[in-house]
Amino acid sequence: MSSSLGPATTACAAFRAGIVRARPSEAVATFAPGDAEPRPVFVRELLGSTFGFSGVGRLVALTLEALEDLSTRVPLETLGREAGVFVALPGFSDDAGVEATGRLGRQVLARALEGLGQSWPEERWRFFSGGSAGFALALDAARQAMERGLFETCVVGGVDSRTEPGHLSHLLAERRLKTADNPVGLVPGEAAAFVVLRSRGPKTPAVEITSVRLGYEPRHRGTASRADGVALSTCIQDVLGGGTAGKGEVVFVTDLNGEEVRAWEWGCALIRLRSDGVLGADAPFWVPATSFGDVGAAAGALGACIANHAFLRRYSPAPRIVVVMQSDSGERAAFTVSCSGTPERGGRT
Repeated sequence: MSSSLGPATTACAAFRAGIVRARPSEAVATFAPGDAEPRPVFVRELLGSTFGFSGVGRLVALTLEALEDLSTRVPLETLGREAGVFVALPGFSDDAGVEATGRLGRQVLARALEGLGQSWPEERWRFFSGGSAGFALALDAARQAMERGLFETCVVGGVDSRTEPGHLSHLLAERRLKTADNPVGLVPGEAAAFVVLRSRGPKTPAVEITSVRLGYEPRHRGTASRADGVALSTCIQDVLGGGTAGKGEVVFVTDLNGEEVRAWEWGCALIRLRSDGVLGADAPFWVPATSFGDVGAAAGALGACIANHAFLRRYSPAPRIVVVMQSDSGERAAFTVSCSGTPERGGRT
């Protein structure tokens, strides 16, 4: 992982402790009514390695640092020989679509690997857009490829930066940033994160992604109506399976980002899950954006890393963690991360 809070172990511990590392944007400021001086717009940027970079170069720096963190756990050279690579990237506002996403992905991944002295075969690379649900799309494709026997190992990740000056100006003009006169806005962030999936072998992994479900919400941002939570709750219900999840059986990791539209849909989804008997009690939910900011296409990968860390460090309050994603463009997704044994509570960070 690479983020404003550092690599995976440091960042997950910092998130659990509620640590925030925000700084004012050097490119964008705002005026609240009655202000005589501009007020800063705060962002959650990766410090150091992204300094002076923008556009593709910034995504390369994020990806390089995340892969470097991954290399402390898994040899990158070995992964390159055997793994398929599935990566979620920022979407495009025009109709450039799949081809543009592929070109961007090849640029970013090739340069990051070159910086690490690695060379992975490009024919194994796949790239996805879809906003914060992009990682779930990549994850679903990777799981299907493994089920078909195309790969025994897959690297799945997401990378995005929402701190670019042009993007900040757009969000400010749309009144989507959290400012003094807009408390229900988002705080832009940036991150990259990768997980390694392996087919079941003699040694069952301690932490597994057990199910993925995708959906689509027609009442997404930009449409005339508010989302009613049906698509989101259906994804969650599918990954939870039959029966009722009681107290202490599940915790959610969401991509809530401070905006009212996402909170409204999340609330509607929870009401539906309770009324349908899927949730038998209030379930805790974690909001990574409180520490990392809104990290766009990296949100799902960030959630997967947080869930993995919670199990490995034995502080998950439940045996299942459901990561939930609500993209601005309508994609909805959920996946379940579970541990082969019951997690111990109150473990070390």
